[in-house]
Amino acid sequence: MSIPSVVFELATGEKGLSEMLRGAALALAEIRHPVRLHLVGYDAGKVRRAARSRLLPAANASGSQLSFHEAKDQLPPRIESPVKVYRGYPNNPISVGLKLAAETEAVFISPGNTGLVMTCAMFIMGRLPGISRPPIITPLPTRKKSIFCLDAGAHVDVRPQHLLQFAHIGRVYVERITGRHNPRIGLLSNGTEDYKGNSLVREAHRLLSEDGSLNFVGYIEGQDVFSGDIDLMVCDGFIGNILLKSAEGLASSFYRILREEMKSNPLKAWAARAFLGTALSHLKKRLDYSEWGGAPLLGIDGNVVICHGRSNANAIKNAIYWGLKMVQENMSKVIGEEVRASGGASGSAENDQTSPQL
Repeated sequence: MSIPSVVFELATGEKGLSEMLRGAALALAEIRHPVRLHLVGYDAGKVRRAARSRLLPAANASGSQLSFHEAKDQLPPRIESPVKVYRGYPNNPISVGLKLAAETEAVFISPGNTGLVMTCAMFIMGRLPGISRPPIITPLPTRKKSIFCLDAGAHVDVRPQHLLQFAHIGRVYVERITGRHNPRIGLLSNGTEDYKGNSLVREAHRLLSEDGSLNFVGYIEGQDVFSGDIDLMVCDGFIGNILLKSAEGLASSFYRILREEMKSNPLKAWAARAFLGTALSHLKKRLDYSEWGGAPLLGIDGNVVICHGRSNANAIKNAIYWGLKMVQENMSKVIGEEVRASGGASGSAENDQTSPQL
Protein backbone atom coordinates (compact mmCIF):
# COMPACT_ATOMS: atom_id res chain seq x y z
CA MET A 1 0.00 0.00 0.00
CA SER A 2 1.44 3.38 -1.00
CA ILE A 3 2.02 6.08 1.58
CA PRO A 4 -0.50 8.96 1.23
CA SER A 5 0.95 12.39 0.53
CA VAL A 6 0.08 15.87 1.78
CA VAL A 7 1.40 19.14 0.39
CA PHE A 8 1.03 21.80 3.09
CA GLU A 9 1.55 25.39 1.96
CA LEU A 10 2.27 27.18 5.23
CA ALA A 11 3.69 30.48 4.00
CA THR A 12 0.32 32.26 3.87
CA GLY A 13 -0.95 31.38 7.36
CA GLU A 14 -1.68 34.44 9.50
CA LYS A 15 -0.80 32.67 12.76
CA GLY A 16 2.84 32.18 11.81
CA LEU A 17 5.21 29.31 11.13
CA SER A 18 5.25 27.86 14.66
CA GLU A 19 1.47 27.49 14.79
CA MET A 20 1.37 25.91 11.33
CA LEU A 21 4.02 23.35 12.28
CA ARG A 22 2.28 22.62 15.58
CA GLY A 23 -0.88 21.82 13.64
CA ALA A 24 1.01 19.48 11.33
CA ALA A 25 2.60 17.75 14.33
CA LEU A 26 -0.81 17.26 15.97
CA ALA A 27 -2.10 15.72 12.75
CA LEU A 28 0.77 13.23 12.49
CA ALA A 29 0.38 12.30 16.15
CA GLU A 30 -3.34 11.65 15.71
CA ILE A 31 -3.16 9.85 12.35
CA ARG A 32 -0.52 7.38 13.60
CA HIS A 33 0.42 5.99 10.20
CA PRO A 34 3.15 7.03 7.77
CA VAL A 35 2.50 10.11 5.64
CA ARG A 36 4.64 11.94 3.11
CA LEU A 37 4.39 15.56 4.21
CA HIS A 38 5.74 18.18 1.79
CA LEU A 39 6.12 21.63 3.36
CA VAL A 40 6.16 24.70 1.12
CA GLY A 41 7.42 28.06 2.38
CA TYR A 42 9.36 31.14 1.37
CA ASP A 43 12.52 29.99 3.15
CA ALA A 44 12.95 26.20 3.07
CA GLY A 45 15.96 26.39 5.38
CA LYS A 46 14.02 28.32 8.01
CA VAL A 47 11.12 25.86 7.81
CA ARG A 48 13.52 22.91 8.10
CA ARG A 49 15.21 24.38 11.18
CA ALA A 50 11.89 25.13 12.87
CA ALA A 51 10.57 21.65 12.02
CA ARG A 52 13.44 19.93 13.83
CA SER A 53 11.92 20.64 17.22
CA ARG A 54 8.27 21.23 16.37
CA LEU A 55 7.51 18.55 13.78
CA LEU A 56 10.32 16.00 13.45
CA PRO A 57 9.54 14.09 16.70
CA ALA A 58 5.94 13.48 15.56
CA ALA A 59 7.15 12.50 12.09
CA ASN A 60 9.64 10.00 13.49
CA ALA A 61 7.03 8.52 15.84
CA SER A 62 4.60 7.88 12.97
CA GLY A 63 7.22 6.83 10.43
CA SER A 64 6.35 9.81 8.26
CA GLN A 65 8.64 11.48 5.74
CA LEU A 66 9.23 15.22 5.51
CA SER A 67 10.42 17.27 2.55
CA PHE A 68 10.91 21.01 2.23
CA HIS A 69 10.22 23.18 -0.82
CA GLU A 70 10.93 26.84 -1.43
CA ALA A 71 8.74 29.41 -3.19
CA LYS A 72 10.85 32.21 -4.63
CA ASP A 73 8.02 34.66 -5.42
CA GLN A 74 6.55 36.39 -2.37
CA LEU A 75 2.87 37.19 -2.73
CA PRO A 76 1.77 40.84 -2.64
CA PRO A 77 0.02 41.96 0.58
CA ARG A 78 -3.20 42.68 -1.32
CA ILE A 79 -4.63 40.41 -4.02
CA GLU A 80 -7.12 42.24 -6.22
CA SER A 81 -6.83 40.02 -9.30
CA PRO A 82 -6.02 36.34 -8.65
CA VAL A 83 -5.33 35.77 -12.36
CA LYS A 84 -2.78 38.61 -12.49
CA VAL A 85 -1.07 37.33 -9.36
CA TYR A 86 -0.94 33.79 -10.75
CA ARG A 87 0.71 35.05 -13.94
CA GLY A 88 2.90 37.70 -12.35
CA TYR A 89 4.19 35.55 -9.48
CA PRO A 90 4.60 32.10 -11.08
CA ASN A 91 6.72 30.73 -8.22
CA ASN A 92 4.40 31.82 -5.42
CA PRO A 93 3.90 29.24 -2.63
CA ILE A 94 0.38 28.30 -3.71
CA SER A 95 1.42 27.57 -7.30
CA VAL A 96 4.55 25.72 -6.17
CA GLY A 97 2.49 23.58 -3.80
CA LEU A 98 -0.24 22.81 -6.34
CA LYS A 99 2.30 21.72 -8.95
CA LEU A 100 3.92 19.44 -6.39
CA ALA A 101 0.52 18.03 -5.37
CA ALA A 102 -0.35 17.32 -9.00
CA GLU A 103 2.98 15.52 -9.52
CA THR A 104 2.73 13.41 -6.35
CA GLU A 105 -1.07 12.82 -6.31
CA ALA A 106 -1.16 14.50 -2.91
CA VAL A 107 -3.87 16.54 -1.26
CA PHE A 108 -3.01 20.25 -1.28
CA ILE A 109 -3.76 22.22 1.89
CA SER A 110 -3.41 25.99 2.14
CA PRO A 111 -4.55 28.82 4.44
CA GLY A 112 -4.08 31.21 1.52
CA ASN A 113 -6.45 33.59 -0.27
CA THR A 114 -9.48 31.60 -1.44
CA GLY A 115 -9.70 33.23 -4.86
CA LEU A 116 -6.00 32.74 -5.51
CA VAL A 117 -6.01 29.09 -4.45
CA MET A 118 -8.96 28.41 -6.71
CA THR A 119 -7.48 30.28 -9.68
CA CYS A 120 -4.12 28.52 -9.36
CA ALA A 121 -5.84 25.15 -8.96
CA MET A 122 -7.91 25.68 -12.09
CA PHE A 123 -4.85 26.65 -14.13
CA ILE A 124 -2.49 24.01 -12.72
CA MET A 125 -4.73 21.01 -12.04
CA GLY A 126 -7.64 21.85 -14.29
CA ARG A 127 -11.28 20.93 -13.91
CA LEU A 128 -12.63 17.42 -14.09
CA PRO A 129 -14.21 16.66 -17.48
CA GLY A 130 -17.77 17.96 -17.58
CA ILE A 131 -17.44 20.16 -14.47
CA SER A 132 -18.34 23.78 -15.22
CA ARG A 133 -17.78 25.52 -11.89
CA PRO A 134 -15.74 23.85 -9.12
CA PRO A 135 -17.58 24.74 -5.88
CA ILE A 136 -16.37 25.03 -2.31
CA ILE A 137 -18.12 22.82 0.24
CA THR A 138 -18.14 23.44 3.96
CA PRO A 139 -19.85 21.86 6.98
CA LEU A 140 -22.36 23.74 9.11
CA PRO A 141 -23.17 22.61 12.66
CA THR A 142 -26.84 21.97 13.45
CA ARG A 143 -28.76 20.70 16.46
CA LYS A 144 -28.77 17.17 14.99
CA LYS A 145 -25.63 16.73 12.87
CA SER A 146 -23.36 18.65 10.55
CA ILE A 147 -24.85 19.48 7.18
CA PHE A 148 -22.86 20.64 4.15
CA CYS A 149 -23.23 23.83 2.15
CA LEU A 150 -22.07 24.45 -1.39
CA ASP A 151 -21.16 26.72 -2.99
CA ALA A 152 -19.60 28.45 0.02
CA GLY A 153 -17.91 31.24 -1.90
CA ALA A 154 -16.22 30.22 -5.13
CA HIS A 155 -18.78 31.58 -7.64
CA VAL A 156 -21.04 34.55 -6.97
CA ASP A 157 -22.70 34.45 -10.39
CA VAL A 158 -24.08 31.10 -11.52
CA ARG A 159 -26.77 29.64 -13.76
CA PRO A 160 -29.46 27.10 -12.79
CA GLN A 161 -27.56 24.19 -14.35
CA HIS A 162 -24.56 25.03 -12.16
CA LEU A 163 -26.69 24.63 -9.03
CA LEU A 164 -27.87 21.27 -10.37
CA GLN A 165 -24.28 20.21 -10.89
CA PHE A 166 -23.35 21.41 -7.39
CA ALA A 167 -25.98 19.04 -6.03
CA HIS A 168 -24.48 16.09 -7.93
CA ILE A 169 -20.94 16.95 -6.77
CA GLY A 170 -22.04 17.48 -3.17
CA ARG A 171 -24.00 14.23 -3.09
CA VAL A 172 -20.87 12.22 -3.92
CA TYR A 173 -18.78 14.07 -1.33
CA VAL A 174 -21.32 13.70 1.49
CA GLU A 175 -21.83 9.99 0.78
CA ARG A 176 -18.09 9.29 0.77
CA ILE A 177 -17.08 11.45 3.73
CA THR A 178 -20.00 10.78 6.09
CA GLY A 179 -21.36 7.45 4.86
CA ARG A 180 -24.87 8.93 4.55
CA HIS A 181 -26.48 7.09 1.65
CA ASN A 182 -28.71 9.10 -0.70
CA PRO A 183 -28.34 12.36 1.26
CA ARG A 184 -31.29 14.75 1.50
CA ILE A 185 -30.65 17.86 -0.60
CA GLY A 186 -32.29 21.26 -0.10
CA LEU A 187 -32.15 24.46 -2.16
CA LEU A 188 -31.78 27.66 -0.11
CA SER A 189 -34.58 30.14 -0.78
CA ASN A 190 -36.76 32.78 0.88
CA GLY A 191 -39.73 30.46 1.29
CA THR A 192 -40.88 26.89 0.80
CA GLU A 193 -43.63 27.55 -1.74
CA ASP A 194 -42.86 26.69 -5.37
CA TYR A 195 -43.33 30.30 -6.51
CA LYS A 196 -40.76 31.68 -4.03
CA GLY A 197 -37.19 32.61 -4.96
CA ASN A 198 -35.73 34.60 -7.84
CA SER A 199 -35.60 33.35 -11.43
CA LEU A 200 -32.29 31.55 -10.80
CA VAL A 201 -33.60 29.64 -7.80
CA ARG A 202 -36.97 28.80 -9.37
CA GLU A 203 -35.35 27.34 -12.50
CA ALA A 204 -32.81 25.44 -10.38
CA HIS A 205 -35.73 24.07 -8.35
CA ARG A 206 -37.33 22.78 -11.54
CA LEU A 207 -34.10 21.09 -12.69
CA LEU A 208 -33.48 19.50 -9.30
CA SER A 209 -37.07 18.28 -9.03
CA GLU A 210 -36.87 16.61 -12.44
CA ASP A 211 -33.59 14.82 -11.68
CA GLY A 212 -34.56 11.38 -10.42
CA SER A 213 -31.02 10.50 -9.31
CA LEU A 214 -31.05 13.09 -6.51
CA ASN A 215 -32.92 12.97 -3.20
CA PHE A 216 -34.13 16.55 -3.56
CA VAL A 217 -36.55 17.62 -0.81
CA GLY A 218 -37.29 21.15 -2.06
CA TYR A 219 -36.66 24.63 -0.76
CA ILE A 220 -35.14 25.29 2.64
CA GLU A 221 -35.50 28.65 4.38
CA GLY A 222 -32.75 30.38 6.32
CA GLN A 223 -34.48 29.73 9.63
CA ASP A 224 -34.37 25.97 8.96
CA VAL A 225 -30.74 25.70 7.85
CA PHE A 226 -29.58 24.71 11.32
CA SER A 227 -32.39 22.25 12.04
CA GLY A 228 -30.35 19.34 10.65
CA ASP A 229 -33.26 17.99 8.59
CA ILE A 230 -31.20 17.85 5.39
CA ASP A 231 -27.67 16.69 4.60
CA LEU A 232 -26.69 19.06 1.78
CA MET A 233 -27.74 22.65 1.08
CA VAL A 234 -27.22 24.09 -2.40
CA CYS A 235 -26.90 27.81 -3.16
CA ASP A 236 -24.74 30.22 -5.14
CA GLY A 237 -21.40 31.33 -3.73
CA PHE A 238 -22.61 34.85 -2.95
CA ILE A 239 -25.36 33.66 -0.59
CA GLY A 240 -23.32 30.71 0.68
CA ASN A 241 -20.38 32.84 1.75
CA ILE A 242 -22.63 35.35 3.51
CA LEU A 243 -24.40 32.53 5.34
CA LEU A 244 -21.13 30.90 6.38
CA LYS A 245 -19.58 34.11 7.72
CA SER A 246 -22.82 35.10 9.46
CA ALA A 247 -22.90 31.73 11.22
CA GLU A 248 -19.27 32.09 12.30
CA GLY A 249 -19.90 35.64 13.51
CA LEU A 250 -23.00 34.60 15.45
CA ALA A 251 -21.16 31.79 17.22
CA SER A 252 -18.28 34.12 18.10
CA SER A 253 -20.65 36.82 19.37
CA PHE A 254 -22.56 34.28 21.46
CA TYR A 255 -19.45 33.27 23.37
CA ARG A 256 -18.26 36.85 23.69
CA ILE A 257 -21.57 37.88 25.24
CA LEU A 258 -21.53 34.83 27.51
CA ARG A 259 -18.01 35.65 28.75
CA GLU A 260 -18.97 39.27 29.40
CA GLU A 261 -22.03 38.20 31.39
CA MET A 262 -19.98 35.78 33.46
CA LYS A 263 -17.31 38.40 34.17
CA SER A 264 -19.93 40.91 35.28
CA ASN A 265 -21.31 38.59 37.96
CA PRO A 266 -19.04 36.09 39.77
CA LEU A 267 -22.07 34.19 41.08
CA LYS A 268 -23.36 33.66 37.54
CA ALA A 269 -19.92 32.48 36.48
CA TRP A 270 -19.73 29.97 39.33
CA ALA A 271 -23.23 28.65 38.63
CA ALA A 272 -22.56 28.34 34.90
CA ARG A 273 -19.35 26.39 35.47
CA ALA A 274 -20.93 24.20 38.14
CA PHE A 275 -24.10 23.26 36.30
CA LEU A 276 -23.40 23.90 32.62
CA GLY A 277 -19.63 23.56 32.30
CA THR A 278 -19.61 20.27 30.37
CA ALA A 279 -22.56 21.25 28.18
CA LEU A 280 -20.97 24.60 27.30
CA SER A 281 -17.67 22.90 26.43
CA HIS A 282 -19.46 20.47 24.11
CA LEU A 283 -21.42 23.32 22.53
CA LYS A 284 -18.28 25.34 21.92
CA LYS A 285 -16.63 22.38 20.21
CA ARG A 286 -19.66 21.78 17.97
CA LEU A 287 -19.66 25.43 16.86
CA ASP A 288 -15.89 25.67 16.37
CA TYR A 289 -14.92 25.97 12.68
CA SER A 290 -11.48 24.55 13.45
CA GLU A 291 -13.00 21.11 14.12
CA TRP A 292 -13.34 20.65 10.34
CA GLY A 293 -10.23 22.64 9.51
CA GLY A 294 -10.89 23.67 5.95
CA ALA A 295 -13.23 23.73 2.99
CA PRO A 296 -12.57 21.37 0.06
CA LEU A 297 -12.61 22.74 -3.47
CA LEU A 298 -14.48 20.08 -5.46
CA GLY A 299 -14.55 19.44 -9.19
CA ILE A 300 -10.81 20.04 -9.61
CA ASP A 301 -8.65 17.25 -11.08
CA GLY A 302 -6.96 16.83 -7.71
CA ASN A 303 -7.73 17.17 -4.00
CA VAL A 304 -7.60 20.70 -2.57
CA VAL A 305 -8.53 21.99 0.90
CA ILE A 306 -8.68 25.73 1.62
CA CYS A 307 -8.27 26.78 5.26
CA HIS A 308 -9.04 30.04 7.03
CA GLY A 309 -6.18 32.49 6.84
CA ARG A 310 -6.36 32.72 10.63
CA SER A 311 -6.35 28.94 11.12
CA ASN A 312 -4.87 27.78 14.41
CA ALA A 313 -3.07 24.51 15.07
CA ASN A 314 -6.30 22.62 15.67
CA ALA A 315 -7.73 23.78 12.34
CA ILE A 316 -4.57 22.73 10.50
CA LYS A 317 -4.61 19.35 12.24
CA ASN A 318 -8.18 18.70 11.13
CA ALA A 319 -7.59 20.03 7.61
CA ILE A 320 -4.78 17.50 7.18
CA TYR A 321 -6.94 14.72 8.66
CA TRP A 322 -9.89 15.39 6.32
CA GLY A 323 -7.56 16.01 3.40
CA LEU A 324 -6.07 12.55 3.86
CA LYS A 325 -9.60 11.17 4.03
CA MET A 326 -10.17 12.66 0.56
CA VAL A 327 -7.00 10.97 -0.71
CA GLN A 328 -8.03 7.62 0.78
CA GLU A 329 -11.47 7.91 -0.84
CA ASN A 330 -9.86 8.95 -4.14
CA MET A 331 -12.35 11.80 -3.97
CA SER A 332 -11.49 13.70 -7.12
CA LYS A 333 -11.63 10.63 -9.36
CA VAL A 334 -14.81 9.32 -7.75
CA ILE A 335 -16.58 12.66 -8.14
CA GLY A 336 -15.69 12.76 -11.82
CA GLU A 337 -16.86 9.21 -12.45
CA GLU A 338 -20.09 9.36 -10.45
CA VAL A 339 -21.16 12.81 -11.67
CA ARG A 340 -20.74 11.67 -15.27
CA ALA A 341 -22.54 8.38 -14.59
CA SER A 342 -25.50 10.17 -12.99
CA GLY A 343 -25.82 12.63 -15.85
CA GLY A 344 -24.70 15.59 -13.76
CA ALA A 345 -21.74 16.49 -15.98
CA SER A 346 -22.05 19.35 -18.44
CA GLY A 347 -21.02 19.06 -22.05
CA SER A 348 -20.10 22.73 -22.16
CA ALA A 349 -17.49 22.92 -19.41
CA GLU A 350 -14.74 23.70 -21.91
CA ASN A 351 -16.62 26.83 -22.99
CA ASP A 352 -17.32 27.99 -19.45
CA GLN A 353 -13.94 29.49 -18.67
CA THR A 354 -14.60 31.43 -15.51
CA SER A 355 -12.25 32.55 -12.79
CA PRO A 356 -13.26 33.04 -9.15
CA GLN A 357 -14.83 36.35 -8.27
CA LEU A 358 -13.65 36.77 -4.69
